[in-house]
Amino acid sequence: MRLTVLATPGHTSDSVSFHLPDDDVLLTGDMVLGRGTSVVTHPDGDVGAYLDSLDRMAGLGVAVIAPGHGPVVDDPAALLAYYRDHRLERLRQVQAALDDGAADAGDEDAVVEAVVQRVYADVPRDVWPAARQTVKAQLAYLRATP
Repeated sequence: MRLTVLATPGHTSDSVSFHLPDDDVLLTGDMVLGRGTSVVTHPDGDVGAYLDSLDRMAGLGVAVIAPGHGPVVDDPAALLAYYRDHRLERLRQVQAALDDGAADAGDEDAVVEAVVQRVYADVPRDVWPAARQTVKAQLAYLRATP
């Protein structure tokens, strides 16, 4: 059995996935889940690296993703495309929240909270601590991206 270690930073800086090419399987740990989407932790996680890792994983063209949590994914291409589209949509929503006044909410924590309340209003509040981490990473990405 062959095993390839694939650096897939984004969720965290040290995220790795394991490709089993003979079985056409990718073990993704927390980078890709069988349900929901991954948090991009802050300050360790990085949205740009996350998007790049999704592209790298999609480029493998595997038949199955075996995530660290949740069920096995039998349509990896669709899930990876969804993850990418979801993250880009969230970035657009964060930018819109900033443009609509969240940027003026006060200190960094107040800005994060204003963005979470607007962008993640449809997400159960017990998920908001993870959303705050992702918003911090999204803000860092938006500030660094011209």
